[in-house]
Amino acid sequence: MTYFIAGNTAVENARAIAQSALPNAPQEPYYEPAPRRTYAVRARLSTMLRAAAAHELKLADRIAPQSRCEAASS
Repeated sequence: MTYFIAGNTAVENARAIAQSALPNAPQEPYYEPAPRRTYAVRARLSTMLRAAAAHELKLADRIAPQSRCEAASS
């Protein structure tokens, strides 16, 4: 059972520190996590990102045109 000595020591130290806190110690406010994005918002964001990537590809092709593989365009 020597495997758990470090873990037990860490747990005991954490409990000792938590229990030794002053009762009037300042506490950080808890903020609820933001709600997840709805499907419509995610769809619009992904559409916008795809359009931006396509625009960058057009600009890159204008600057330095490259031949494209036929299989990739299909």
